[in-house]
Amino acid sequence: MIINALCDHYDILAADDQVIISRPGFQKTDYVYTAILTEEGDLFELINNIAGKKNSKPQSAIMPLTMKSSAVGSSPVCDNMSYIFGVDDSKGKGIVKFNAAKALHMKLFENTTSREGIAVRRFFEKWNPADTPNREEITRFLVKGFSPPGNVVFRLVNETTYFHDIEEICEIWRTENARKSNTDSEYVSQCTITGATATIAKLHTQLSGVKGAQATGASLVCFNKPADESYNLPQSHNARVSELAMFKYTTTLQYLLDSGKNKLYIGDDTCVFWASSPDKSHEEIGSAMLFGFDEEKKNSDEYVLDRSVENDVKAVLSQGSKGLYANPKLDPDVRFYVLGLAPNAGRVSVRYFYQSSLAEFCDRIKRYYNETQIAGNKPHIKISSLIYATVSTKSSDKKVNLLLGGAVMRAVLSGSDYPVILFNQIISRVKAEADSPISQTRAAAIKAYLTRNKKEEILPMLNKANTNSAYVLGRTFAILEMIQKNSVEGKLNATIKDKYFASACSNPALVFPTLLKLSQHHLAKIGKEMEGLKVIREKQLSECLGAIEGESFPKAQNMENQGRFILGYYQQNQELYKKKEDNDNGSNKE
Repeated sequence: MIINALCDHYDILAADDQVIISRPGFQKTDYVYTAILTEEGDLFELINNIAGKKNSKPQSAIMPLTMKSSAVGSSPVCDNMSYIFGVDDSKGKGIVKFNAAKALHMKLFENTTSREGIAVRRFFEKWNPADTPNREEITRFLVKGFSPPGNVVFRLVNETTYFHDIEEICEIWRTENARKSNTDSEYVSQCTITGATATIAKLHTQLSGVKGAQATGASLVCFNKPADESYNLPQSHNARVSELAMFKYTTTLQYLLDSGKNKLYIGDDTCVFWASSPDKSHEEIGSAMLFGFDEEKKNSDEYVLDRSVENDVKAVLSQGSKGLYANPKLDPDVRFYVLGLAPNAGRVSVRYFYQSSLAEFCDRIKRYYNETQIAGNKPHIKISSLIYATVSTKSSDKKVNLLLGGAVMRAVLSGSDYPVILFNQIISRVKAEADSPISQTRAAAIKAYLTRNKKEEILPMLNKANTNSAYVLGRTFAILEMIQKNSVEGKLNATIKDKYFASACSNPALVFPTLLKLSQHHLAKIGKEMEGLKVIREKQLSECLGAIEGESFPKAQNMENQGRFILGYYQQNQELYKKKEDNDNGSNKE
Protein backbone atom coordinates (compact mmCIF):
# COMPACT_ATOMS: atom_id res chain seq x y z
CA MET A 1 0.00 0.00 0.00
CA ILE A 2 2.82 2.43 0.79
CA ILE A 3 4.61 1.89 -2.53
CA ASN A 4 1.31 1.98 -4.44
CA ALA A 5 0.39 5.34 -2.88
CA LEU A 6 3.85 6.79 -3.59
CA CYS A 7 3.73 5.62 -7.22
CA ASP A 8 0.31 7.21 -7.69
CA HIS A 9 1.60 10.46 -6.20
CA TYR A 10 4.55 10.45 -8.62
CA ASP A 11 2.09 10.64 -11.53
CA ILE A 12 0.44 13.69 -9.90
CA LEU A 13 3.79 15.41 -9.33
CA ALA A 14 5.09 14.61 -12.81
CA ALA A 15 1.99 16.19 -14.36
CA ASP A 16 2.50 19.44 -12.41
CA ASP A 17 4.52 22.02 -14.36
CA GLN A 18 5.42 23.79 -11.10
CA VAL A 19 7.12 20.70 -9.63
CA ILE A 20 10.69 19.77 -10.55
CA ILE A 21 10.93 16.00 -10.29
CA SER A 22 13.07 13.43 -12.07
CA ARG A 23 11.84 11.60 -15.15
CA PRO A 24 12.43 7.85 -15.49
CA GLY A 25 16.12 7.24 -15.99
CA PHE A 26 17.05 10.43 -14.10
CA GLN A 27 17.51 11.40 -10.46
CA LYS A 28 18.20 14.42 -8.30
CA THR A 29 21.92 14.57 -7.47
CA ASP A 30 23.69 16.94 -5.07
CA TYR A 31 26.99 18.66 -5.82
CA VAL A 32 29.23 21.17 -4.04
CA TYR A 33 32.05 22.06 -6.44
CA THR A 34 32.26 23.21 -10.05
CA ALA A 35 35.39 22.43 -12.09
CA ILE A 36 35.75 24.94 -14.93
CA LEU A 37 37.67 23.51 -17.91
CA THR A 38 39.14 24.98 -21.04
CA GLU A 39 38.26 23.31 -24.36
CA GLU A 40 41.76 21.78 -24.29
CA GLY A 41 40.87 19.98 -21.04
CA ASP A 42 42.92 22.10 -18.65
CA LEU A 43 41.54 22.97 -15.20
CA PHE A 44 40.88 26.72 -15.24
CA GLU A 45 39.27 27.07 -11.82
CA LEU A 46 37.58 25.06 -9.04
CA ILE A 47 34.68 26.79 -7.28
CA ASN A 48 32.97 25.94 -3.99
CA ASN A 49 29.32 26.73 -4.71
CA ILE A 50 28.18 26.95 -1.09
CA ALA A 51 31.11 28.77 0.55
CA GLY A 52 30.03 31.75 2.65
CA LYS A 53 26.31 31.05 2.25
CA LYS A 54 23.89 30.79 5.18
CA ASN A 55 22.31 27.40 5.86
CA SER A 56 24.71 26.01 3.25
CA LYS A 57 23.33 22.94 1.57
CA PRO A 58 24.70 21.22 -1.53
CA GLN A 59 23.23 22.41 -4.80
CA SER A 60 21.33 19.84 -6.81
CA ALA A 61 20.40 19.07 -10.39
CA ILE A 62 18.42 16.46 -12.30
CA MET A 63 20.89 14.03 -13.93
CA PRO A 64 20.77 10.49 -15.34
CA LEU A 65 20.93 7.76 -12.71
CA THR A 66 24.31 7.50 -11.02
CA MET A 67 26.62 4.63 -11.96
CA LYS A 68 28.30 4.57 -8.55
CA SER A 69 28.29 1.40 -6.48
CA SER A 70 29.40 0.25 -3.05
CA ALA A 71 32.69 -0.92 -4.62
CA VAL A 72 35.04 1.34 -6.57
CA GLY A 73 32.87 2.69 -9.36
CA SER A 74 32.63 6.13 -10.92
CA SER A 75 29.80 8.09 -12.51
CA PRO A 76 30.15 10.45 -15.53
CA VAL A 77 30.81 14.19 -15.12
CA CYS A 78 29.67 14.21 -11.49
CA ASP A 79 31.71 12.55 -8.76
CA ASN A 80 33.78 13.37 -5.69
CA MET A 81 37.35 14.68 -5.71
CA SER A 82 38.88 11.23 -5.26
CA TYR A 83 37.46 10.12 -8.61
CA ILE A 84 37.88 13.45 -10.44
CA PHE A 85 41.35 14.49 -9.24
CA GLY A 86 42.76 11.40 -7.50
CA VAL A 87 42.67 13.06 -4.06
CA ASP A 88 43.29 10.46 -1.37
CA ASP A 89 40.32 9.27 0.67
CA SER A 90 40.51 7.84 4.21
CA LYS A 91 41.43 4.43 2.74
CA GLY A 92 44.18 5.74 0.48
CA LYS A 93 42.38 4.79 -2.73
CA GLY A 94 42.62 8.11 -4.53
CA ILE A 95 44.73 6.79 -7.44
CA VAL A 96 42.55 3.68 -7.80
CA LYS A 97 39.39 5.76 -7.95
CA PHE A 98 40.85 8.24 -10.43
CA ASN A 99 41.91 5.43 -12.75
CA ALA A 100 38.37 3.99 -12.57
CA ALA A 101 36.90 7.38 -13.48
CA LYS A 102 39.45 7.87 -16.27
CA ALA A 103 38.66 4.46 -17.79
CA LEU A 104 34.92 5.22 -17.68
CA HIS A 105 35.19 8.64 -19.32
CA MET A 106 37.65 7.46 -21.99
CA LYS A 107 35.29 4.62 -22.90
CA LEU A 108 32.01 6.58 -22.84
CA PHE A 109 33.26 9.64 -24.72
CA GLU A 110 35.48 7.85 -27.23
CA ASN A 111 33.33 9.00 -30.15
CA THR A 112 31.87 12.17 -28.67
CA THR A 113 31.42 15.21 -30.89
CA SER A 114 30.29 17.82 -28.33
CA ARG A 115 32.78 20.42 -27.08
CA GLU A 116 32.03 19.39 -23.50
CA GLY A 117 32.50 15.67 -24.12
CA ILE A 118 35.83 16.30 -25.87
CA ALA A 119 36.96 18.63 -23.06
CA VAL A 120 36.27 16.12 -20.27
CA ARG A 121 38.01 13.37 -22.21
CA ARG A 122 41.06 15.60 -22.72
CA PHE A 123 40.99 16.47 -19.01
CA PHE A 124 41.32 12.83 -17.97
CA GLU A 125 44.02 12.26 -20.61
CA LYS A 126 46.11 15.12 -19.24
CA TRP A 127 45.47 15.03 -15.49
CA ASN A 128 48.19 13.48 -13.35
CA PRO A 129 47.01 12.65 -9.78
CA ALA A 130 50.62 12.89 -8.60
CA ASP A 131 50.46 16.65 -9.27
CA THR A 132 47.30 17.11 -7.19
CA PRO A 133 49.10 17.92 -3.88
CA ASN A 134 50.78 20.84 -5.68
CA ARG A 135 47.58 22.33 -7.10
CA GLU A 136 46.55 25.13 -4.73
CA GLU A 137 43.11 25.48 -6.36
CA ILE A 138 42.38 21.94 -5.09
CA THR A 139 44.37 21.67 -1.85
CA ARG A 140 42.60 24.70 -0.33
CA PHE A 141 39.41 22.64 -0.19
CA LEU A 142 40.88 19.47 1.29
CA VAL A 143 40.01 18.38 4.83
CA LYS A 144 43.18 17.30 6.68
CA GLY A 145 44.66 16.41 3.33
CA PHE A 146 41.78 14.12 2.32
CA SER A 147 38.97 14.45 -0.18
CA PRO A 148 36.16 16.64 1.23
CA PRO A 149 32.52 15.53 1.00
CA GLY A 150 30.53 16.66 -2.02
CA ASN A 151 30.49 16.01 -5.75
CA VAL A 152 32.27 17.95 -8.48
CA VAL A 153 30.49 18.93 -11.72
CA PHE A 154 31.93 20.51 -14.89
CA ARG A 155 31.38 23.46 -17.21
CA LEU A 156 33.49 25.25 -19.80
CA VAL A 157 35.14 28.65 -19.37
CA ASN A 158 32.70 31.48 -20.16
CA GLU A 159 29.79 29.03 -20.44
CA THR A 160 26.81 28.61 -18.09
CA THR A 161 25.62 25.16 -19.17
CA TYR A 162 26.88 22.26 -17.08
CA PHE A 163 28.15 19.09 -18.70
CA HIS A 164 25.34 17.03 -17.11
CA ASP A 165 22.82 19.20 -18.99
CA ILE A 166 24.40 18.60 -22.42
CA GLU A 167 22.04 16.46 -24.51
CA GLU A 168 24.75 14.26 -26.05
CA ILE A 169 26.38 13.54 -22.66
CA CYS A 170 23.00 12.69 -21.10
CA GLU A 171 22.15 10.35 -23.98
CA ILE A 172 25.51 8.53 -23.68
CA TRP A 173 25.04 8.30 -19.92
CA ARG A 174 21.48 6.94 -20.19
CA THR A 175 22.46 4.44 -22.90
CA GLU A 176 25.19 3.03 -20.67
CA ASN A 177 22.77 2.84 -17.73
CA ALA A 178 20.30 0.92 -19.89
CA ARG A 179 23.03 -1.47 -21.04
CA LYS A 180 24.13 -2.13 -17.46
CA SER A 181 20.53 -2.54 -16.33
CA ASN A 182 19.89 -5.20 -18.99
CA THR A 183 23.07 -7.00 -17.92
CA ASP A 184 22.43 -6.79 -14.17
CA SER A 185 18.67 -7.32 -14.13
CA GLU A 186 17.66 -10.24 -16.28
CA TYR A 187 14.74 -11.27 -14.09
CA VAL A 188 11.37 -10.53 -15.67
CA SER A 189 8.18 -11.18 -13.70
CA GLN A 190 4.83 -9.68 -12.80
CA CYS A 191 5.28 -6.48 -10.80
CA THR A 192 3.43 -6.58 -7.47
CA ILE A 193 2.68 -2.85 -7.79
CA THR A 194 1.53 -2.37 -11.37
CA GLY A 195 0.57 -5.93 -12.23
CA ALA A 196 2.47 -5.64 -15.52
CA THR A 197 5.15 -8.07 -16.64
CA ALA A 198 8.40 -6.14 -16.49
CA THR A 199 12.06 -6.21 -15.44
CA ILE A 200 12.25 -6.50 -11.66
CA ALA A 201 14.59 -4.13 -9.82
CA LYS A 202 17.53 -5.93 -8.24
CA LEU A 203 18.51 -2.96 -6.07
CA HIS A 204 16.29 -0.14 -4.81
CA THR A 205 17.56 3.43 -4.76
CA GLN A 206 18.82 4.57 -1.38
CA LEU A 207 17.07 7.44 0.37
CA SER A 208 18.59 10.39 2.22
CA GLY A 209 16.98 12.75 4.71
CA VAL A 210 15.72 10.21 7.27
CA LYS A 211 16.80 11.38 10.73
CA GLY A 212 19.49 9.13 12.18
CA ALA A 213 19.95 7.05 9.01
CA GLN A 214 23.28 6.62 7.28
CA ALA A 215 24.51 9.80 5.59
CA THR A 216 25.17 7.86 2.39
CA GLY A 217 21.53 6.78 2.25
CA ALA A 218 19.37 3.83 3.26
CA SER A 219 16.89 1.62 1.42
CA LEU A 220 13.23 1.10 2.19
CA VAL A 221 13.30 -2.27 0.40
CA CYS A 222 16.50 -4.25 0.85
CA PHE A 223 17.52 -7.92 0.89
CA ASN A 224 21.22 -8.16 1.67
CA LYS A 225 21.62 -11.54 3.36
CA PRO A 226 21.02 -15.05 1.92
CA ALA A 227 18.70 -15.74 4.88
CA ASP A 228 16.36 -13.01 3.59
CA GLU A 229 16.09 -14.47 0.11
CA SER A 230 13.67 -17.07 -1.29
CA TYR A 231 13.42 -19.27 -4.39
CA ASN A 232 17.06 -18.52 -5.32
CA LEU A 233 16.16 -14.93 -6.18
CA PRO A 234 19.00 -12.50 -5.43
CA GLN A 235 18.51 -9.32 -3.36
CA SER A 236 15.42 -7.22 -4.17
CA HIS A 237 14.20 -9.58 -6.88
CA ASN A 238 12.40 -11.08 -3.88
CA ALA A 239 10.23 -7.95 -3.64
CA ARG A 240 9.09 -8.24 -7.30
CA VAL A 241 8.90 -4.47 -7.80
CA SER A 242 9.56 -3.39 -11.38
CA GLU A 243 12.30 -0.95 -12.30
CA LEU A 244 9.67 1.67 -13.20
CA ALA A 245 7.67 1.25 -9.96
CA MET A 246 10.90 1.33 -7.94
CA PHE A 247 11.92 4.55 -9.67
CA LYS A 248 8.54 6.16 -9.06
CA TYR A 249 8.22 5.38 -5.37
CA THR A 250 11.85 6.20 -4.46
CA THR A 251 11.76 9.45 -6.46
CA THR A 252 8.51 10.52 -4.79
CA LEU A 253 9.69 9.61 -1.31
CA GLN A 254 12.98 11.46 -1.82
CA TYR A 255 11.03 14.48 -3.07
CA LEU A 256 8.94 14.46 0.12
CA LEU A 257 12.02 13.99 2.30
CA ASP A 258 13.71 16.96 0.61
CA SER A 259 10.65 19.16 1.01
CA GLY A 260 10.31 21.60 3.89
CA LYS A 261 6.54 21.56 3.39
CA ASN A 262 5.96 17.81 3.50
CA LYS A 263 8.27 16.70 6.30
CA LEU A 264 8.51 17.10 10.05
CA TYR A 265 10.24 15.30 12.89
CA ILE A 266 8.21 13.64 15.64
CA GLY A 267 10.68 12.52 18.29
CA ASP A 268 13.26 10.37 16.50
CA ASP A 269 10.90 9.62 13.62
CA THR A 270 10.85 11.37 10.25
CA CYS A 271 7.27 11.98 9.13
CA VAL A 272 6.26 12.75 5.53
CA PHE A 273 2.73 13.42 4.32
CA TRP A 274 0.90 14.12 1.08
CA ALA A 275 -2.55 14.41 -0.45
CA SER A 276 -3.59 12.62 -3.63
CA SER A 277 -4.71 15.77 -5.42
CA PRO A 278 -3.05 18.18 -7.86
CA ASP A 279 -4.64 21.03 -5.87
CA LYS A 280 -2.00 21.94 -3.25
CA SER A 281 -4.62 23.45 -0.94
CA HIS A 282 -5.50 20.00 0.40
CA GLU A 283 -1.86 19.32 1.25
CA GLU A 284 -1.37 22.77 2.79
CA ILE A 285 -4.31 22.25 5.14
CA GLY A 286 -2.85 18.98 6.33
CA SER A 287 0.57 20.58 6.65
CA ALA A 288 -0.72 23.45 8.78
CA MET A 289 -2.62 21.03 11.02
CA LEU A 290 0.42 18.79 11.54
CA PHE A 291 2.98 21.55 11.97
CA GLY A 292 0.83 23.04 14.69
CA PHE A 293 1.06 26.58 13.31
CA ASP A 294 4.81 26.82 13.92
CA GLU A 295 5.38 30.55 13.42
CA GLU A 296 9.10 30.09 12.75
CA LYS A 297 8.36 27.48 10.08
CA LYS A 298 5.42 29.46 8.80
CA ASN A 299 7.56 32.54 8.15
CA SER A 300 10.44 30.68 6.50
CA ASP A 301 11.08 30.74 2.76
CA GLU A 302 10.14 27.04 2.53
CA TYR A 303 6.72 27.41 4.10
CA VAL A 304 4.24 30.00 2.89
CA LEU A 305 0.65 29.58 4.03
CA ASP A 306 -1.81 31.18 1.67
CA ARG A 307 -4.38 33.43 3.37
CA SER A 308 -7.28 31.43 1.96
CA VAL A 309 -5.72 28.21 3.24
CA GLU A 310 -5.28 29.81 6.65
CA ASN A 311 -8.98 30.66 6.69
CA ASP A 312 -9.82 27.08 5.70
CA VAL A 313 -7.71 25.77 8.59
CA LYS A 314 -9.47 28.08 11.04
CA ALA A 315 -12.81 26.76 9.77
CA VAL A 316 -11.61 23.18 10.29
CA LEU A 317 -10.43 23.90 13.84
CA SER A 318 -13.81 25.44 14.57
CA GLN A 319 -16.11 22.95 12.83
CA GLY A 320 -13.99 19.89 12.10
CA SER A 321 -14.41 18.32 8.66
CA LYS A 322 -17.56 20.38 8.12
CA GLY A 323 -15.28 23.39 7.82
CA LEU A 324 -13.88 21.99 4.57
CA TYR A 325 -17.19 22.69 2.88
CA ALA A 326 -16.64 26.42 3.42
CA ASN A 327 -14.39 26.30 0.35
CA PRO A 328 -16.18 24.71 -2.63
CA LYS A 329 -12.81 23.99 -4.29
CA LEU A 330 -11.86 21.53 -1.56
CA ASP A 331 -12.75 17.86 -1.76
CA PRO A 332 -13.16 16.30 1.72
CA ASP A 333 -12.85 12.83 0.14
CA VAL A 334 -9.29 13.40 -1.16
CA ARG A 335 -6.99 10.71 0.23
CA PHE A 336 -4.45 11.94 2.77
CA TYR A 337 -1.36 9.95 3.74
CA VAL A 338 1.09 10.14 6.65
CA LEU A 339 4.21 7.95 6.68
CA GLY A 340 6.52 7.67 9.68
CA LEU A 341 10.08 6.48 9.02
CA ALA A 342 12.95 5.56 11.33
CA PRO A 343 16.54 4.39 10.75
CA ASN A 344 17.37 0.69 11.07
CA ALA A 345 21.04 -0.06 10.34
CA GLY A 346 21.40 0.35 6.55
CA ARG A 347 17.65 0.32 6.01
CA VAL A 348 14.69 2.61 6.61
CA SER A 349 11.95 1.07 8.75
CA VAL A 350 8.28 2.07 8.73
CA ARG A 351 7.00 3.23 12.13
CA TYR A 352 3.45 3.87 10.94
CA PHE A 353 1.46 4.43 7.77
CA TYR A 354 -1.85 6.24 7.92
CA GLN A 355 -4.29 6.78 5.09
CA SER A 356 -7.77 8.24 5.18
CA SER A 357 -9.90 10.94 3.64
CA LEU A 358 -8.85 14.53 4.29
CA ALA A 359 -12.10 14.97 6.24
CA GLU A 360 -11.30 12.12 8.63
CA PHE A 361 -7.73 13.33 9.03
CA CYS A 362 -8.91 16.85 9.94
CA ASP A 363 -11.37 15.45 12.49
CA ARG A 364 -8.61 13.41 14.16
CA ILE A 365 -6.23 16.37 14.37
CA LYS A 366 -9.00 18.66 15.62
CA ARG A 367 -9.79 16.12 18.34
CA TYR A 368 -6.13 16.17 19.40
CA TYR A 369 -6.09 19.97 19.62
CA ASN A 370 -9.31 19.96 21.63
CA GLU A 371 -7.89 17.42 24.07
CA THR A 372 -4.64 19.36 24.54
CA GLN A 373 -6.30 22.76 24.84
CA ILE A 374 -5.55 24.17 28.28
CA ALA A 375 -5.01 27.56 29.88
CA GLY A 376 -1.70 29.13 28.89
CA ASN A 377 0.02 31.26 26.28
CA LYS A 378 -0.02 28.71 23.46
CA PRO A 379 -3.28 28.38 21.51
CA HIS A 380 -2.15 25.02 20.09
CA ILE A 381 0.27 22.38 21.35
CA LYS A 382 2.32 20.78 18.57
CA ILE A 383 2.52 16.99 18.58
CA SER A 384 6.31 17.12 18.60
CA SER A 385 6.25 19.41 21.66
CA LEU A 386 4.13 16.87 23.50
CA ILE A 387 6.81 14.22 23.02
CA TYR A 388 9.75 16.42 23.99
CA ALA A 389 7.90 17.37 27.18
CA THR A 390 9.06 13.98 28.54
CA VAL A 391 12.68 15.20 28.47
CA SER A 392 14.28 17.17 31.27
CA THR A 393 14.34 20.91 30.57
CA LYS A 394 17.80 21.02 32.14
CA SER A 395 19.26 18.32 29.92
CA SER A 396 21.35 19.21 26.87
CA ASP A 397 20.57 15.78 25.41
CA LYS A 398 17.01 15.96 24.09
CA LYS A 399 16.71 12.27 23.22
CA VAL A 400 13.27 10.78 23.74
CA ASN A 401 12.11 7.19 23.97
CA LEU A 402 12.67 5.70 20.52
CA LEU A 403 9.16 4.26 20.29
CA LEU A 404 7.32 7.21 21.82
CA GLY A 405 7.00 9.34 18.67
CA GLY A 406 5.42 6.53 16.67
CA ALA A 407 3.11 5.54 19.53
CA VAL A 408 1.81 9.09 19.99
CA MET A 409 1.34 9.66 16.26
CA ARG A 410 -0.56 6.40 15.87
CA ALA A 411 -2.86 7.48 18.72
CA VAL A 412 -3.45 10.91 17.19
CA LEU A 413 -4.04 9.66 13.64
CA SER A 414 -6.09 6.57 14.47
CA GLY A 415 -8.05 7.96 17.42
CA SER A 416 -6.80 5.18 19.72
CA ASP A 417 -5.66 5.69 23.33
CA TYR A 418 -2.50 7.63 24.06
CA PRO A 419 0.43 5.46 25.19
CA VAL A 420 0.63 5.02 28.96
CA ILE A 421 4.37 5.66 28.80
CA LEU A 422 3.72 9.25 27.68
CA PHE A 423 1.52 9.89 30.72
CA ASN A 424 3.86 8.17 33.18
CA GLN A 425 6.97 9.96 31.91
CA ILE A 426 5.25 13.35 32.06
CA ILE A 427 4.15 12.72 35.67
CA SER A 428 7.65 11.60 36.65
CA ARG A 429 9.22 14.60 34.95
CA VAL A 430 6.89 17.09 36.67
CA LYS A 431 7.68 15.61 40.09
CA ALA A 432 11.42 15.47 39.38
CA GLU A 433 11.43 19.14 38.36
CA ALA A 434 9.32 20.44 41.23
CA ASP A 435 11.60 23.49 41.49
CA SER A 436 10.45 24.62 38.01
CA PRO A 437 7.02 25.82 36.87
CA ILE A 438 4.78 23.21 35.25
CA SER A 439 4.76 23.90 31.52
CA GLN A 440 1.56 24.27 29.53
CA THR A 441 2.67 21.41 27.27
CA ARG A 442 3.04 18.96 30.18
CA ALA A 443 -0.32 19.96 31.61
CA ALA A 444 -1.83 19.54 28.13
CA ALA A 445 -0.39 16.03 27.84
CA ILE A 446 -1.94 15.02 31.16
CA LYS A 447 -5.29 16.52 30.18
CA ALA A 448 -5.26 14.74 26.80
CA TYR A 449 -4.50 11.37 28.39
CA LEU A 450 -7.23 11.63 31.03
CA THR A 451 -9.72 12.94 28.46
CA ARG A 452 -9.21 10.18 25.91
CA ASN A 453 -7.99 7.18 27.90
CA LYS A 454 -10.13 7.69 31.03
CA LYS A 455 -13.11 9.29 29.27
CA GLU A 456 -13.11 12.30 31.61
CA GLU A 457 -14.51 15.72 30.78
CA ILE A 458 -11.80 18.23 31.67
CA LEU A 459 -12.21 21.92 30.98
CA PRO A 460 -9.31 23.99 29.63
CA MET A 461 -9.71 26.43 32.52
CA LEU A 462 -10.17 25.92 36.26
CA ASN A 463 -13.29 23.88 37.07
CA LYS A 464 -14.52 24.61 40.59
CA ALA A 465 -17.35 22.12 40.11
CA ASN A 466 -14.84 19.26 39.84
CA THR A 467 -14.95 17.55 43.24
CA ASN A 468 -12.40 14.83 42.51
CA SER A 469 -10.25 14.68 45.65
CA ALA A 470 -6.94 14.56 43.76
CA TYR A 471 -7.92 17.54 41.60
CA VAL A 472 -9.05 19.55 44.63
CA LEU A 473 -5.86 18.68 46.52
CA GLY A 474 -3.85 20.07 43.60
CA ARG A 475 -5.88 23.27 43.76
CA THR A 476 -5.33 23.40 47.53
CA PHE A 477 -1.57 23.07 47.11
CA ALA A 478 -1.56 25.98 44.64
CA ILE A 479 -3.45 28.18 47.12
CA LEU A 480 -1.11 27.19 49.96
CA GLU A 481 1.86 28.15 47.80
CA MET A 482 0.28 31.49 46.92
CA ILE A 483 -0.39 32.20 50.60
CA GLN A 484 3.30 31.63 51.28
CA LYS A 485 4.26 34.03 48.48
CA ASN A 486 1.84 36.68 49.77
CA SER A 487 3.36 36.43 53.25
CA VAL A 488 6.75 37.80 52.23
CA GLU A 489 7.99 40.84 50.38
CA GLY A 490 10.19 40.18 47.39
CA LYS A 491 11.11 36.83 45.88
CA LEU A 492 11.31 33.64 47.91
CA ASN A 493 14.46 31.56 47.70
CA ALA A 494 12.28 28.45 47.76
CA THR A 495 8.57 27.73 48.07
CA ILE A 496 6.69 24.76 49.48
CA LYS A 497 6.51 23.45 45.91
CA ASP A 498 10.28 23.02 45.75
CA LYS A 499 10.29 20.87 48.88
CA TYR A 500 6.90 19.22 49.17
CA PHE A 501 5.29 18.97 45.71
CA ALA A 502 6.42 15.46 44.77
CA SER A 503 5.38 14.06 48.18
CA ALA A 504 2.07 15.94 48.18
CA CYS A 505 1.31 14.56 44.73
CA SER A 506 2.09 10.93 45.64
CA ASN A 507 1.34 10.76 49.39
CA PRO A 508 -0.95 13.64 50.44
CA ALA A 509 -1.48 12.37 54.01
CA LEU A 510 2.27 12.58 54.58
CA VAL A 511 2.64 16.31 54.02
CA PHE A 512 -0.71 18.13 53.91
CA PRO A 513 -1.12 18.37 57.73
CA THR A 514 2.31 20.06 57.85
CA LEU A 515 1.42 22.35 54.96
CA LEU A 516 -1.82 23.46 56.63
CA LYS A 517 0.06 24.34 59.82
CA LEU A 518 2.56 26.32 57.79
CA SER A 519 -0.28 28.14 56.03
CA GLN A 520 -1.55 29.49 59.34
CA HIS A 521 1.89 30.86 60.04
CA HIS A 522 2.06 32.38 56.54
CA LEU A 523 -1.42 33.91 56.86
CA ALA A 524 -0.42 35.53 60.14
CA LYS A 525 2.52 37.22 58.40
CA ILE A 526 0.32 38.94 55.80
CA GLY A 527 0.28 42.61 56.78
CA LYS A 528 -2.79 44.70 57.63
CA GLU A 529 -2.46 46.60 54.38
CA MET A 530 -3.30 43.29 52.62
CA GLU A 531 -6.14 42.30 54.93
CA GLY A 532 -8.56 41.98 52.03
CA LEU A 533 -6.22 39.60 50.22
CA LYS A 534 -5.80 37.57 53.40
CA VAL A 535 -9.59 37.12 53.66
CA ILE A 536 -9.77 36.00 50.01
CA ARG A 537 -6.99 33.42 50.49
CA GLU A 538 -8.64 32.04 53.63
CA LYS A 539 -11.94 31.73 51.74
CA GLN A 540 -10.27 30.00 48.78
CA LEU A 541 -8.49 27.56 51.10
CA SER A 542 -11.67 26.84 53.05
CA GLU A 543 -13.64 26.15 49.86
CA CYS A 544 -11.05 23.68 48.65
CA LEU A 545 -10.74 21.86 51.96
CA GLY A 546 -14.52 21.64 52.17
CA ALA A 547 -14.66 19.97 48.75
CA ILE A 548 -12.26 17.17 49.72
CA GLU A 549 -14.18 13.95 50.30
CA GLY A 550 -13.65 12.11 53.61
CA GLU A 551 -12.23 13.24 56.89
CA SER A 552 -8.59 12.52 56.12
CA PHE A 553 -6.17 12.95 53.26
CA PRO A 554 -5.46 9.89 51.08
CA LYS A 555 -2.30 8.04 52.05
CA ALA A 556 -1.27 7.34 48.44
CA GLN A 557 -2.43 8.28 44.94
CA ASN A 558 -2.13 6.20 41.80
CA MET A 559 -0.71 7.68 38.59
CA GLU A 560 -4.11 8.86 37.31
CA ASN A 561 -4.81 10.73 40.54
CA GLN A 562 -1.32 12.21 40.46
CA GLY A 563 -2.17 13.53 37.00
CA ARG A 564 -5.41 15.02 38.32
CA PHE A 565 -3.48 16.59 41.21
CA ILE A 566 -1.05 18.24 38.78
CA LEU A 567 -3.91 19.51 36.62
CA GLY A 568 -5.67 20.98 39.65
CA TYR A 569 -2.47 22.70 40.73
CA TYR A 570 -1.73 24.02 37.23
CA GLN A 571 -5.23 25.33 36.52
CA GLN A 572 -5.61 26.92 39.95
CA ASN A 573 -2.26 28.65 39.47
CA GLN A 574 -3.36 29.96 36.08
CA GLU A 575 -6.49 31.35 37.70
CA LEU A 576 -4.61 32.92 40.61
CA TYR A 577 -2.08 34.65 38.39
CA LYS A 578 -4.77 35.73 35.95
CA LYS A 579 -6.62 37.46 38.79
CA LYS A 580 -3.37 39.02 39.97
CA GLU A 581 -2.72 40.44 36.48
CA ASP A 582 -6.31 41.70 36.28
CA ASN A 583 -5.87 43.36 39.66
CA ASP A 584 -2.58 44.95 38.59
CA ASN A 585 -4.35 46.32 35.52
CA GLY A 586 -7.14 47.71 37.68
CA SER A 587 -9.84 45.51 36.12
CA ASN A 588 -10.55 43.33 39.15
CA LYS A 589 -10.21 44.14 42.79
CA GLU A 590 -9.63 41.32 45.23
